[in-house]
Amino acid sequence: MSENASDLHRQQKFYWDQMFQLKMAAAYIRLYRDSLGRWVTSLGALKAIASCGSIAAWVIWKEYAFVWGAIIAASQLADALKDVFPFAKKHKAACEHALTLANLFIDVQLEWESVYSGQYSNEEIMKRLHQLRMLQLDTESRSFPDGLAKRDLLLDRATQEAAKYLATTYGVD
Repeated sequence: MSENASDLHRQQKFYWDQMFQLKMAAAYIRLYRDSLGRWVTSLGALKAIASCGSIAAWVIWKEYAFVWGAIIAASQLADALKDVFPFAKKHKAACEHALTLANLFIDVQLEWESVYSGQYSNEEIMKRLHQLRMLQLDTESRSFPDGLAKRDLLLDRATQEAAKYLATTYGVD
């Protein structure tokens, strides 16, 4: 039974495709982290301004005490709801996950050179591919045990970034 040229490079293609998926995931989680970061910063600033500003305004304009009290109560409510809408928790998880995927991608790029040059047998490539997939799944499971919802706009941008990066770095489309 003879193998044609495409069969000889099948595992390399699998590895390449997984490398693309990893680059896309790293880009996605970075974009997701940045998106959450804007929410965390905005809500934090809003809480601080509402709380401090309303106390100062209360002192100055005592006749509007009900309004200022309501603003302070809303600020406290927002603080109490931080566990219901855990932007900060998800942002922290996304920060850690982004760093892990970036580091993993650096390692995969190094390993790709050995895969591409034929230093590994097909069985070795498949074992390394399996290990890569398990590492990727493990890190996402640790960072987001309840799963990570996909945002189509971010996913499209991440896919474009990954394709552009790999095309530029490796000269392939």
